[in-house]
Amino acid sequence: MSTRRPAYVLPGLAILAFATFLGFALFRLFLVEQDMRDNVDENMLWVTAQAQVASHRFDQAISRQALGQGHDDPDLRFDVLFSRLMLMDDGPQRRYLSQAGLEASLDSALAHLEAIDTLLTEPRGDSDRILAIQGELDPLMTGLNRLATGVMKEEWEATGARLDTYRASLVQVIASVVGILICGLLLISLLIHALRQRRSAQRALMAARDHLEDKVADRTRELETERRRVVTAIDTAPDGFAAFDGAGQLLLTNPKLNELLPLPTEPARAPRTLDALLTLIRRQARSEEHDPGRSGPGPDGAMQCDLELAEHGWRQLTIRPTGEGGSILRVADITRYKAAAGALERALQRERGVSEFYRSFAAMVSHQFRTPLAVIDSGLQRLIRRHDAMEPARRLARYHQLREAVAQMTRLVESSLTAARLDGAQVEARPERCNLTDLVEQACRLQNEAQGESRIRVSAPTSPLFAWCDRSLVEQILANLLSNALKYSPATEPVDVRLGATASRLYCRVEDRGIGIPADELPRLFERFFRSRSAREVSGIGLGLNIARHLARLQNGDVTVSSEEGEGTIFTLWLPATTGRIQDVDPH
Repeated sequence: MSTRRPAYVLPGLAILAFATFLGFALFRLFLVEQDMRDNVDENMLWVTAQAQVASHRFDQAISRQALGQGHDDPDLRFDVLFSRLMLMDDGPQRRYLSQAGLEASLDSALAHLEAIDTLLTEPRGDSDRILAIQGELDPLMTGLNRLATGVMKEEWEATGARLDTYRASLVQVIASVVGILICGLLLISLLIHALRQRRSAQRALMAARDHLEDKVADRTRELETERRRVVTAIDTAPDGFAAFDGAGQLLLTNPKLNELLPLPTEPARAPRTLDALLTLIRRQARSEEHDPGRSGPGPDGAMQCDLELAEHGWRQLTIRPTGEGGSILRVADITRYKAAAGALERALQRERGVSEFYRSFAAMVSHQFRTPLAVIDSGLQRLIRRHDAMEPARRLARYHQLREAVAQMTRLVESSLTAARLDGAQVEARPERCNLTDLVEQACRLQNEAQGESRIRVSAPTSPLFAWCDRSLVEQILANLLSNALKYSPATEPVDVRLGATASRLYCRVEDRGIGIPADELPRLFERFFRSRSAREVSGIGLGLNIARHLARLQNGDVTVSSEEGEGTIFTLWLPATTGRIQDVDPH
C-alpha cells in the first residue's frame, strides 16, 4: 500500500530552496563588497607615490639652497618626507611590504633618512653639508623607486586575483538567480494547483454540509427525545438537582429541590446564581461537615459537604462540573444516615471509654497504691508481733495510723476512678440553673466540720449568683480546692472564699496564705501526677487539680491559679452564668 506524501512537503522544499539561493547570492555579493572595501583600505600606491613626490621636492629644495635661491625651506620638505616614510613604517603598511618582499628596501630608505636628519643638524659649511645630503638622498630616492615598482606589481597581481574572484562570484550569483526563478515558477505552479484543489474541496464541502445538516436534524430530534426522558427522570428523582451555566446562572431545577432546601416561595426572591444559592443554604445551616479524607475537589473536580439545616435535618450537597464549564448541584437527604452514623459513633466512643477506663485504672493502681498498702502491711505486722508488749496508747496511735492509711487508700481509689472515668469519657455534665452561693457555703461548712475547725471565711454579694452547671461536679471541684487550701496553709491562717461575676461568667476564688508555688512550676500545676517541690512533705498524689480542671471544662468553665512562693495561692473556679448581671467584685 503506497503512503501518500503530505501536501506541504513540496512547497516547503521549494521555499527552502528559494531562501537558500537568495541567501547564497546575498552572501557572495556581501563578500565582494567587503573585499573591495578592504582593498581600498590597503592600497599602497598612494603612500609610495606621496613618498616619491616628497623626496623629489626635498631634492629641489636642497638644490635651490645650493644655488642661493633660498625661498624654499629644506627643513619643511624634509619633515614632509619624514612623515611619508613613517606612514610606510606603520603596522599595516610594513606588514604589506614585508609580505611583498620589500621590507629591506624600506629599511634602507629609513637608514638614509636618519643620516640626512643627522646632516641637517651638523654645523658644517653649506657646500659640504649639501653634498653629503645629496649623497644620502640619491640612494634614498632609488629605494623609493624600487618600492613603488614593487608595490605596483603587487597591486597588478592582487587586482588580477580579485577580478578572477569577482568573476567566479558573479557566475555563482547568476546561478543563484536562475535557481530563484526556477523556485518561483515552482511555487506559482503549486499555488495554481492548490487553488484548483481548494475549489474542488469547497464543492465537496458543500455536499458534505448538506448531508451533515440532515444528520444534525435527525440527531437533534433524538437528543430532544432523550432530553425529555432525562427531565422526566430528574423531576421524579428522590434527590434535588439544579443546573448552572459557565457564569453560574441557574438554568433549571427539579421540584424535589424546593422540598429538600428552605428556598423562598416567591420567584422574585429565589436565588438565580450558584453563589447566591450556596450563601442562602449556609446561612440557615447549623453545622457543616466536609469529607475528612479530601482537602479539595476530587479527581473529577466534584466538591461535597454535609449540612444540618434547621427543621430540615441533614442534607448532602455535591457540586460536579460539566464539560461545558457549567456545574450540577445535587442535594440528597441523609438525615437517617447521619442518625445511624451518630449512634454508631456514640457506641464506639462508649466502647473506647470502657477500654480506656480499665487501662487507666490498672495503671493507676500499680503506680499509686503501693505506698498506702505498704504502710498498712508494715503496721499490721508490728501489731501482730508486739501486740501484748505494746502500750495501749501506742497501740491506739498505730490504729490511727492504719486508719489514715486506709483513708488515703480510699481517696486514692476515688481519685483514680474519677481520672479513669475522665479518660474514658465516662463523665458527662448535666448542667442546670444552680445557686452558686448556696453550693459554696455548703461546701465550706462540710470542710469545717471535717477539719473540726472554722478557718474558712466566705464573702459573697447580697444577691444570689445563678450558674449554669452540674451541681455534683461543682461540689467535687470545691471540695478539692478547699481541702488543698486547708492542707497547704498553716493551721493559724484563715482561708478566704470570695464569689463574684463578670458579664457572662461567675467565679469562686479560694485564697490561702500557705507555702505558695514557685513561678516556674505554675504552667505544669494541672498536669496529672505533678507535685510542686514545695509540697513534697505533704501527702498527695497530684490528681486533684487535674480532675478539678477537667470537671470545670466539661461545664464550659475553667480553673485558674496565681501564686507567690511563701505568700500563698489563689485558685479561681469559673462557671457560665445564667444572667448578664455584672457584680462589682473583680477576681483579679
